[in-house]
Amino acid sequence: MELERGWEKFRGGPADRTKYENVVRVTINRKGMIYMNSKMYQLFGKPKAVALFYNREEDAIAIRPAYERFIEHFEVVKKQAGWAIHAASFCRHYRIRVPTTERFLRPDIDNDGNMILHLRETINVGGLVRGPNKKKEN
Repeated sequence: MELERGWEKFRGGPADRTKYENVVRVTINRKGMIYMNSKMYQLFGKPKAVALFYNREEDAIAIRPAYERFIEHFEVVKKQAGWAIHAASFCRHYRIRVPTTERFLRPDIDNDGNMILHLRETINVGGLVRGPNKKKEN
């Protein structure tokens, strides 16, 4: 059956996390945290720290395993069922803004061991956009 014009296919997949055990999953949230599930972390080589790069033309982030004692490298920390990079300063510097949590549709590890994340190839998985906190008036 063919659909008429105007239909968009949702590419985010189900929210059931148990189905992601054997699937690589990488997200970025509005606070600049890059999160990878255990499967991606394992494929990436389980680095203790990473160097971050940005390509303006491609609107893409590259993550490379790096020596953890260099001040410019970001520590990879255990977070829930996966691993996280707190990259808020990187996101601020390059003006990378995402309104909610975005999942990268095709996170890739190239032949040199760099993880490549295209910001134009994401799907919103974070729910509603929250506005600024408003104080109650008396």
